[in-house]
Amino acid sequence: MFAGVRAEPETTMQDIAAPQAAPGQHAKLAGDQLRLALKNLQPNSWLMPVFAAILCVMFARWIGRPLLVLWFAAVAIGGAPLGYVCHRFLKLPPEETARRPWVAWAAVSYFLFTISWSAMGLLFWRAGSDFNHMLILLIVACTLAGNSALVGASKPLAINGYAVYGSALVLLPLRQGGIIYDGLSLLAFLFVCYLAYMSRQIYFTARDMLRLRDDKNDLIAALAQSKADSDAAAARAEAASRAKSQFLANMSHELRTPLNAILGFSEMIQSGHFSQPERHGEYAGLIYQSGHHLLALINDILDLAKIEAGGLQLHEADIDVGRLIADCLKLMTGRAETEALAVVTELPPDLPCVYADERALTQVLLNLLSNAVKFTPPGGYIAAFARLEPDGGMAFGVSDTGIGIAEEDRTRVFEHFGQGRHDVVTADKGTGLGLPIVKGLVAAHGGRVELESRVAEGTTVTVFLPAWRVREPLKAAS
Repeated sequence: MFAGVRAEPETTMQDIAAPQAAPGQHAKLAGDQLRLALKNLQPNSWLMPVFAAILCVMFARWIGRPLLVLWFAAVAIGGAPLGYVCHRFLKLPPEETARRPWVAWAAVSYFLFTISWSAMGLLFWRAGSDFNHMLILLIVACTLAGNSALVGASKPLAINGYAVYGSALVLLPLRQGGIIYDGLSLLAFLFVCYLAYMSRQIYFTARDMLRLRDDKNDLIAALAQSKADSDAAAARAEAASRAKSQFLANMSHELRTPLNAILGFSEMIQSGHFSQPERHGEYAGLIYQSGHHLLALINDILDLAKIEAGGLQLHEADIDVGRLIADCLKLMTGRAETEALAVVTELPPDLPCVYADERALTQVLLNLLSNAVKFTPPGGYIAAFARLEPDGGMAFGVSDTGIGIAEEDRTRVFEHFGQGRHDVVTADKGTGLGLPIVKGLVAAHGGRVELESRVAEGTTVTVFLPAWRVREPLKAAS
């Protein structure tokens, strides 16, 4: 791994359990290890010049002032880039320090510092002075030992340190020569190898520590996300349970009402207790109306269930919207005349066809017209309209001068059995399925529904179909 050591890295349990890291993860890990090393080196920018000044005083016994000043200046200048890199790097967030240039800049700046510091061995070595030699070798050996502890977490910095300090420690004794200095050179080599082994252990320890930290952070994030997903799923399940309970409660009420009428009037006819047979026709009419209402309700429920289950199949063709509106108005004419309502159409000439399911659009229009007739007082006004939109789509719908819908009820009326307060003041209450079915059918066509209303002023419900459903202009049938 480092100079003087050729050993394969250890295989840890984490290496066995974890898959190979992606290149981005390797870069992040290298950046985190570099951060550990630079945190240890950060004081060097001011501490090493202090040590250099003390050494200059010590070596003034052998070395002249010019060389001492030269080396001190080299140490101060050589450590400045390293101090700058430490300062900038440690202020950056971890995600920005994984870039490879930071590792290269740190390695180059640390190499300049090690060269300037180890130049002491060349400048301060004095032939024939064993004390001088021992002092220099001791200082270089201590520096090398400190290097293994301070920068062992970062491979590029550790390699630089061993390359420079290790070479100086091994080669300096050879300048003097002799059996003692040759032995010192051999001892220095073994010392470098031992420290390299220790640095290797520091490197793997730091790597495993950082991996465990990242795994812990990932696990915490995953647990937090799982909790959020679980809470969301629980909220959805609770909402679904409430919706189911509300649906069953409303459906039970809506189904029982016409069934009770059917059973009650049929029992009255069957019992024969009434001496007025002429009333039987009236009872039969009420039974028929209740049955018709019950059938319509069941059909609405089935249609809504089919829409929500995604089982609605559209049988699409080109449809003349003008003709479709006219046909739907004919079906509602009798009820509108009974309620003394004025019904008009607002259609531009040459209205295009749309590509859609005719049965679905018919149901949409009939539901909207039925609501308008139901909630518009006698003498009111109802308009069925259609127009082209600026984006090329088509809008159609129904507006009335009815009792209107309060703002707080406008969302509720699109929910299943959602009835606004306007239902309370009306004898002919709705089931709350009309607008949800309209919304589902329009959504199946890729469109949307908008509702505008003011209490006591009226309501406008507009259906918007996308532009791709609009065909070439076709004059509406008369």
